[in-house]
Amino acid sequence: MPEVEKEVIRPGSGPVPLYQLNTKAVFHFKTFQIKDDTTVGNIIDDTRTLSSGPFKLLIGREFKLKLWEKVIRMMKVGEVCKFTCPYEDVKEYPEVSKAVRELEKRASGEETHHHHQCGFSAMAHGLGYKDLDELVGTKCPLLFEFELLQVEQPGDYVQDSWAMTTQEKLDTIPSLREAGNSLYKGGEYEKAAEKYFEALEYLETLSMKEKPHSDSWNSFEEKKVPLLLNYAQCKLIMKDYAEVIRHTSTVLEFDPNNVKALYRRGKAHASCWNVKEAEADLQKACALDPSLSNVTRRELSVMRQKIKENDSKEYQKLKGKLF
Repeated sequence: MPEVEKEVIRPGSGPVPLYQLNTKAVFHFKTFQIKDDTTVGNIIDDTRTLSSGPFKLLIGREFKLKLWEKVIRMMKVGEVCKFTCPYEDVKEYPEVSKAVRELEKRASGEETHHHHQCGFSAMAHGLGYKDLDELVGTKCPLLFEFELLQVEQPGDYVQDSWAMTTQEKLDTIPSLREAGNSLYKGGEYEKAAEKYFEALEYLETLSMKEKPHSDSWNSFEEKKVPLLLNYAQCKLIMKDYAEVIRHTSTVLEFDPNNVKALYRRGKAHASCWNVKEAEADLQKACALDPSLSNVTRRELSVMRQKIKENDSKEYQKLKGKLF
């Protein structure tokens, strides 16, 4: 790694922070092309113009641009500095720039297509941004300007899911479930559903890395079941029946005789007047757990009565038009 020659534009305050594994550095950056070795060209990127906010770097997590981490480790909070690098020392920058731009698209609600693309493929087929493709072709030096805004130590911030290890995600899931349970008991069903869904997202990212139906995959799928059921219960109370049906169906694909999933999906179908589906689910739930016989009978009776009342209203409307 070459020595970094840093020019301080504005000094920071206090001592240089402690930078350890998972220390989070929050900073703005601005990138310029250097033309003819000395002339500063156009701005390539400037995070101050982005709605997605400043850049966040976790120290020691094998970030593509190792030179950036080296510079950050020399900075004080509030400091603004700039440094020039040969392209070969920061040749991964176009990929980093693309990732920042794609994040900005999502933050601003703009449509973007997500797919995995390794670095070699990106260099061979283009990055989807003309200026970045030209940068790859010209390989000109780059000038970076950093402003270090904040440094947070591990434990002082909520870690983004993408930066978490498998074990960190597994350790976080129970607390998310407990938080959801507490919110549910307090009647805050929407917030509870958000906690359950966040835990499900963690499990989904872990499950995707495993071979389907392997022991580890099955383990993650099993952990999803209570979260899916809790999420569905929140959505049932919120009368979001499509979500109830979708998520309980996911449970039933994994566990076809799950009584809670059958009952909650049956109730959702009944609320949508899906007669055959409601009857099938509620009757199966009752067969698996006879203690539900009274409540399932009541659910079906209410559904049929509502359908009957609606049919009567429709008949009266039609009768008035015909006669």
